[in-house]
Amino acid sequence: MRLALIVPAAGSGKRLGSERPKALVDIEGVPMVRRTLSRFAALPGLVETLVVVPTGAIPDFNDALADLDFRIGEVSVVAGGDTRQASVRLGLEGLQSDPDLVCIHDAARPLVSKETIRDVIEAARARGAATAAMRPVDSIREDLETGETRAVDRARLWLVQTPQVFRYDVIFKAHHTAKAMQQQAADDTALVESAGQAVDVVETSGPNVKVTTPEDLELARLVLAREALEHR
Repeated sequence: MRLALIVPAAGSGKRLGSERPKALVDIEGVPMVRRTLSRFAALPGLVETLVVVPTGAIPDFNDALADLDFRIGEVSVVAGGDTRQASVRLGLEGLQSDPDLVCIHDAARPLVSKETIRDVIEAARARGAATAAMRPVDSIREDLETGETRAVDRARLWLVQTPQVFRYDVIFKAHHTAKAMQQQAADDTALVESAGQAVDVVETSGPNVKVTTPEDLELARLVLAREALEHR
């Protein structure tokens, strides 16, 4: 099956203390977006990769992705919208390869394992839509209308991550229906669920931290250093 990869990379980087877009921040001398894309290197069936970036940042991202030393299909960089949802929709509209499946993965998750990527793709191939997710490790409480809180059984909850993979026709229709109805959703899985498509949940294998704060960035550096040692 033909697979296309869309990478939302329009985060501002303000919470990292960066004046550049977050996906261009270096992790051990390599732009974050480049490290993220490398996790998809030589993925079977991947024919096209589209990176969605802030308006005006296309030249900087083209420089960051020049001379890639790994294969991820045809690579292009396009401007996104005012929201992540709009950016993903623009990415879908910009695809040229007529894929069977679309994988959506945040540039801010540069540590995702190849096992997680493979497992989510296989689940979506079988059932139409799938997402990576993990169980919460902390106890959880929810707000009540009375102003009090109550405990929630964390064994029944998932923390949703990316990659998220969908049949192309399903995710394309869900986004354009949402646009027509002026509907906003928490993520792409919520959009396709509202369109009637069930989403399979695949437990994440290995670290898949989303880099948002300086502490997250330091954790990413530590994980990459450990991986380098393991591959010596």
